[in-house]
Amino acid sequence: MIGTAYWVVHGRVDNDPFTNTGLDSPEQLMQRAGGVFVATSRNGTTVRWAMFASNWASLYYVSELLATLPAPYTLEFFLSGWFTQTIEDPHHAVVRLQELVVKSDVHLRQKTHVKCLLPDYVPQMPNLIGDTLADRKASPDFSVDCVFDSQSRRFVVQRIGANSTVAKWYGTTSPSSFPCQTGSSYDNIVSQAYHNVLETGEAHYGHVLAVFPTPMQMPKWVGYQRVILPHAFPDGRNGVTVVTEVGNVDINLV
Repeated sequence: MIGTAYWVVHGRVDNDPFTNTGLDSPEQLMQRAGGVFVATSRNGTTVRWAMFASNWASLYYVSELLATLPAPYTLEFFLSGWFTQTIEDPHHAVVRLQELVVKSDVHLRQKTHVKCLLPDYVPQMPNLIGDTLADRKASPDFSVDCVFDSQSRRFVVQRIGANSTVAKWYGTTSPSSFPCQTGSSYDNIVSQAYHNVLETGEAHYGHVLAVFPTPMQMPKWVGYQRVILPHAFPDGRNGVTVVTEVGNVDINLV
């Protein structure tokens, strides 16, 4: 079944799901009819579904079939945003898929989660993060500088490095662009650690898992590690400089 793509609806493969359900789009098929999309290629297998939909029979059907399909297995599921998880081992993939089936009633009201960690807690720390922590110095090309505004008590972005996560994700280095707006729930939660760094003068290392705020793209859960360092601006104002790297995080929601 390599090189195929099909829908599983109501616990069986449906060769003409849009006609049979009267629905117009993959999103409607997943959300209204509980459809599960399966695609295989030489690069592996992808299974995509909406967690909140009525699709238990279809997901169990796929779980029984999964071990016969090519590895690795990428599970893409929507729960307040798209999660993506890739598993190499077929047995582990089946177990994980069945775990997710029984968690379909989970509701995630909060879309930003942070965790402070000791630097030696994560054995596979990205080189960029590890080097920044070791040197207590951020590369301007990979960092974002935020100044503390004493009137609003908020941190305002002043500079975005060309190779920073923000620049690569949104395609801009403008401090006035959409991702740099203050006052959002995301901004309030991730910037709490900025205040601690400013007060103590100590570096902060932690993980973030959040639905990245974006005006046009489909919401997606993104995990990243970060280092926050105190930063003094040339005009005498104080703030922080932040280095982030997208990757695995020690935050499990489902």
